[in-house]
Amino acid sequence: MMVDRHEEIQKLWKELLEENPTNGDLRYIIRYVKSLREQAWTQLLSQNPTNGDLYYIIRYVKSLREQAEKALDVRDKPKETRKQKILERLTSLR
Repeated sequence: MMVDRHEEIQKLWKELLEENPTNGDLRYIIRYVKSLREQAWTQLLSQNPTNGDLYYIIRYVKSLREQAEKALDVRDKPKETRKQKILERLTSLR
């Protein structure tokens, strides 16, 4: 019985992927369908999640909180580094 349930869940997951789920769809699955959480998380990451998507995961999905925080950090670091370089150059030109 458990195998049938697992197979049905995987079948539905494949069908959903064929329908191009939105980030909102994936957030819902991540939060409420534990058996698909990792797959949905991987899919969400591949769809360029917004900061809002990542903050949602941080807030509601304890098991992925640290990974979502890291994804936010990686995204923000290039901006911060570039901004820091600009500020340093401006300071040197005073």
